[in-house]
Amino acid sequence: MTAVEEGVDRVSLASEHLEAERVHVRQAQFRNVSVEVSAWIGKTKLTFGELSDLRPGRVIELDQPVGAPIEIVLNREVVLARGEVVEVGDEYGIRITEIVTDEAL
Repeated sequence: MTAVEEGVDRVSLASEHLEAERVHVRQAQFRNVSVEVSAWIGKTKLTFGELSDLRPGRVIELDQPVGAPIEIVLNREVVLARGEVVEVGDEYGIRITEIVTDEAL
């Protein structure tokens, strides 16, 4: 390896190290930022007429079968994960069963 090639390799390594450090700092900055996370069991479309007919005891059919995974959604747009409903004391919780990646979308 020539001196020029060694110099290029050192510059490349230094650049990669700087970029990794920037990513680490950025992650630390965002670590305490709050975002809205929702759990969706399904959805449907209703007309305004159907909405005006809603009464206690009325059932709205959703687009998911019983037992289907619950979607964990970031800011009402991005599906982060899927899971199943569990009890956590007197409240609901969700046990994560799948982390959604870009490839899964």
